[in-house]
Amino acid sequence: FESYDMQKAIDPIVDFIDALNNWFIRRSRRRFWRSENDGDKVGAYAVLYRVLRRLALALAPIAPFVSEAMWQNLRRDGDADSVHLAAYPEYDQSYRDEDLEWKMAAVRKAVSTGRALRYQHELKIRQPLATVQLVTRDSRERAVLLEMEDIIRDELNVKEVVFRDDEEELVRYTAKANFRVLGKELGKDMKEGAAIIEKLSGRQIAGLLEGSSLVIEVAGRSIEISASKVDIRREEREGLRVLNEGTLTVALDAEISQELLDEGNARDLVRGVQTLRKDSGFAVTDRINLSVHGNDVLQRAWNAFSEFVAAETLASTVEWELKPDMTAIDAGNETWKVALRKA
Repeated sequence: FESYDMQKAIDPIVDFIDALNNWFIRRSRRRFWRSENDGDKVGAYAVLYRVLRRLALALAPIAPFVSEAMWQNLRRDGDADSVHLAAYPEYDQSYRDEDLEWKMAAVRKAVSTGRALRYQHELKIRQPLATVQLVTRDSRERAVLLEMEDIIRDELNVKEVVFRDDEEELVRYTAKANFRVLGKELGKDMKEGAAIIEKLSGRQIAGLLEGSSLVIEVAGRSIEISASKVDIRREEREGLRVLNEGTLTVALDAEISQELLDEGNARDLVRGVQTLRKDSGFAVTDRINLSVHGNDVLQRAWNAFSEFVAAETLASTVEWELKPDMTAIDAGNETWKVALRKA
């Protein structure tokens, strides 16, 4: 702000709002929903209040009207009448936990990599999968991911998080000599050199991909091999979808059982009911009475997951019944029919 570089001031605020909305608020939803005012619920609201209040103050120079609307909703007796009459917030180191920030950055990297895999292979996030498998060369990162396993499982919508010691358990690497490059170096010994390169282990090939080099013996000569001298192929093991991000490799099990498919349809129903609640003007804590209908495929999912749907949508009562003027909710190849009213 002092040098009037608006973009550098705005970018971190946008990133922060995204993290606040998609991590803290979304992941704290159940804390906000609790009917009893225990310490955890009060704490969640207190944190959110402090953050929104300071966000309004930080936004004031670049979003004067939005920040003023926020301030008028948040201000207490004794506060400035306008956000633009209040002092700009000062940095307070005592509120920072840099170790926790590092941990959450590692978790968010694992989750974003897993979500990228889902997007690439059209595995929608509401469709549960059996496992996510993780390999990391960073011991500190591994410890954090083990500690935060529940968050990873929840965010990636998988039943189990599996930690592997070696990337070769997820992918197969093969290498062939780059004849155009090595031919000049090996000459008549090229065939022998190519045979040796084809026998390189997966670990050796992975090292080449990471920028290391190795030495092979060809006809009594020592030849240094780097990634530029070989053509490397990476083949995912059957049923897996694999992606690497720096020190971390993430693999999703793409095999979807009938039970997982049913749960995916139920999660689509939850998403649709949540949207319908919002469009109907219900408060986040309002209880509802829910009526649902659909074809035989969806009825099987309903029979298995109706209690889950009720808990996720704050439904006091649920029933499988066809009613007039029900709202259609898409579930991939199927369509739910839903009606709800405030309990």
